[in-house]
Order: sequence, then structure tokens, then C-alpha cells
Amino acid sequence: MIDASAVRPSPRQVAWQRQELTAFVHFGPNTFTDLEWGTGVDDPAVFDPSALDCTQWVAALVSAGFKSVILTAKHHDGFCLWPSKYLPHTVAASPYRGDVVAELSAACQAGGLGFGVYLSPADLYQEKAPGGYYGNGSPAVASRIGEFSYVVDDYNRFYLQQLHELLTSYGPIAEVWLDGANPTSSAQSYAYDAWFDLIRRLAPDATIAIGGPDVRWVGNEDGFARETEWSVVPFVDGRMVAAQTAASVAGPDELAQADELRWYPAEVDVSIRPGWFYHASEDASVKSLPELLDIYRKSVGRNAVLLLNIPPDRRGLFADPDVEALAAFGAAVREYYDTAVALPGQVNVLDLREDITAGQQVESFAVDGFVDDEWTEIARGTTIGHRRLLPLSTPIHVDDVRVRILATRAEAAVSLAVHFDPLLS
Repeated sequence: MIDASAVRPSPRQVAWQRQELTAFVHFGPNTFTDLEWGTGVDDPAVFDPSALDCTQWVAALVSAGFKSVILTAKHHDGFCLWPSKYLPHTVAASPYRGDVVAELSAACQAGGLGFGVYLSPADLYQEKAPGGYYGNGSPAVASRIGEFSYVVDDYNRFYLQQLHELLTSYGPIAEVWLDGANPTSSAQSYAYDAWFDLIRRLAPDATIAIGGPDVRWVGNEDGFARETEWSVVPFVDGRMVAAQTAASVAGPDELAQADELRWYPAEVDVSIRPGWFYHASEDASVKSLPELLDIYRKSVGRNAVLLLNIPPDRRGLFADPDVEALAAFGAAVREYYDTAVALPGQVNVLDLREDITAGQQVESFAVDGFVDDEWTEIARGTTIGHRRLLPLSTPIHVDDVRVRILATRAEAAVSLAVHFDPLLS
């Protein structure tokens, strides 16, 4: 069996994991048509934000403790939030003649946030437009993309051209998010190797997420990772042994089938609202602070990074309910989870961390509390990874705590802190 204890993350993966909180911003024609998935033939004239202000987005995200933001530069409808020179279906054809990608990139640099782009592989505009590239059956030919050459069909050449625009024109890119959703019926294949190669050449520090080699989708859009979430994931013939939606993706059964192991951590994507794009009807359905903290414990606190979507409204601003929720969330995380409770105090959350630069090693552990002059086991868990937030069923007063490693792949450096979250039910 391959030695799972020897697998290590790359520096870009370590930096990505330490962010813990990344924001998603879904914005585009769907914001104005009240759709979740656009048609690809929406008139660019519908995109008309009246007061677009990316600095407002960034200020709200910084207040909530987010470290980077990913913008849907092109969603499945194919509309581009930048004036791409490779098609007419962009902001340049809308009443809003600005460049949303440029404006958010500049606001991120000014506000100290990392900036990432979502570029949907699926493209309904290119599928439906006369002469569109998506699924047109064109042969693969040598194509020049900047200073590089790739043998690709029409659509993959177009996609590479768009990647080249985004990666060379909009400042440092922290993450490129691909998405696996496919709302089209065409048989269009994707030249992933060429895409990844171009990203590595032009943005070597950027993580390539969700379909990429650096970060995997956790398998749901509900805001939680698994109780046992390994970053060391088994592959066979270049594919994950288990589906990303499986209850276990890296347990003993999966490991036994592997011909390769990779460091492939999970990203948890969820929206602050029921939908991914803004809908006025959902203004009263923004997630509450207890809900957001539960998501935080079940994502960041289960060895994953939380990717929380906040959709701007038709003005081009984060709506008031979302801004208020972000501010409350940031304040609560700082108060309840950034500082350990001094012992002896009341605690209800245990905070364990491994040094992931040395791999992910812990398979199971127990935590004891020193209560009434004796050590008593107060919790058990499986994996730790970057961070494990383990709620207790009942708050307790402890004079001291200790962790016992019950099973491990190799020697592990583990730290333990305790917190009290008054909103934990």
C-alpha cells in the first residue's frame, strides 16, 4: 500500500488552507432576470447596475474576516463581466460600460484581499449563438495563446484566450475556480491539461479549484464537510477512487484501491441566501448568525475552507441584510473562535490543529478535561488536519485539557485550545 503519511501539500495549498474563509460573488444577467441559470441568449441590456461599488463588497468582506474573494467573471450563460475581445456578449454591450473584473481586482488590492476568478467551462452563449464554438465538432489544431501553443478545438482555444485575458490583465490571481456544473446538452470536451498548464505558467501561485489539481469540491452545497475529512486522497488511473459526493473519499477501503495518493483538500461552497444570485424575494431568508457559525464549525472546523457566496443586488451592492449578517459573523468568529478561553472557564468547543506542512497524520483522538480533581474524557474524534472544531454536547468547566492521539499514520504535532460559543445549541 502507498504510504499516506508521506504525502505533503504544496506551498500554494498550505497558503490556501490557512485562509479558512473565502467569499464567492455571483453577479451577472441572472441578477436582473431573477434566474439562477441564465439562458445564454439574454440581452446584455439587462445588465444595468445603478450604483456598483466593489469597495463596498470588499469592506463588508474584510469586516467579516474573509481573506479572498472569487468573482463569477463568466457564469454558464457566457456573459463576461469584463470587455473580452473574443466575443460581443460582455459588459461592453450593456448599459454599464465599466469592467467589473478590473474594479473588483483593484478594490481587493486596496483592501488587502486576494482576488480569484470563476470561469465557467460550460457556455450557453457559445452553444446557442450563430457560429458559436461550444460543441461545434471542430478538429483540434495548433493554436497560439499568447506566447504558448496548444493543440485544441475551437471552444478550448476560446476558453484559453479568456483565461489568458483574465490572468494577464487583472493583477495577481489567487484562485481560479472552474465548476463542474453542465447545463448544456452538447458533447463538448474540455482540454483540462492545456487549461492547467496555462494557469500554472501565468499564475503559478494561484490554486486551481473544483475540477483542478489543487482543491476538490466537498460534495455538497450545504456548508459542511465530513466528520472524517482527509486531505490525502486516493486516485486510480488518474481519477479519484470515490465520487466527491461519497460518504467516504479517503478511508481504508478507498486507500486499498489506490495507485496514487494526492494532497487534495476540500472546499465547502454555500450561499448566504437560498439562491446563488440575488433575488429580492430572499431578503428575509439570509442565514442567521447561529446558522453561519454552525457552517463555520462544519467547514473550517472540519479541515476545509469555507467558500461563502454573497450575491450583489441590482444596484451592484451587497444588500443590507447580507452586510449585517457578515458583520455579525465576523464579530462572532473573532470573539468566540479567534481567542482561546482562559482555563478554568466554561467551554463548549474544542479546537485542535495539526501542522499540515508535515502531512495529515491523526486518524483518531480523544480529549480529556480535568474536572473535579480528575481527568475525564470529554470528547472523541477522527481526523484533525488544518483545524478541527469539536462542539461539546454540554458546556463544562475544566481546570485543564489534554489530547490523546489514539491512532496516527506517523508522528503528528497537534495543538489544543478551547472556546465558548454562547450561540451553540
